[in-house]
Amino acid sequence: MKKLLVVFALIIGTGLFAIPMLAQDVPVPDDVIDIITQLNLYMGSMAGVAAVTTFLAALLNGLMKVEKKFVKQLVAWFIAILLLVVTDLFNFGFAAEFSILKAVLYGVGTGLVANGIFDIPVVKAILDAVEGWFKPKPIV
Repeated sequence: MKKLLVVFALIIGTGLFAIPMLAQDVPVPDDVIDIITQLNLYMGSMAGVAAVTTFLAALLNGLMKVEKKFVKQLVAWFIAILLLVVTDLFNFGFAAEFSILKAVLYGVGTGLVANGIFDIPVVKAILDAVEGWFKPKPIV
């Protein structure tokens, strides 16, 4: 029982200190015009792209009358990947200098954030670890 209490105390304690780190300064857009007029705000960071992805996925899911949760998540991942690949091709936003593979990877991460599965710092740490796998090792 003591071990269980220690585990819960650690979870709650680290959660209380992590809340200020996870706060984002990018509001979810109200309509499509808001996205167009403030494109630099929404495409300038992963938080902005996640906000746009959440809005567009909800709009598209409502238009298509999607009921299944998994399909809704797939729509959000598809939109996030599409947004980052398109902004990469147009050399715009925070994905301006990415390769296509890196844009797809960040799109999957942004989809995770938009679906509420992970927070941005967790996804950023995962993406940095995955990017580290592909960096060439220095010859010693």
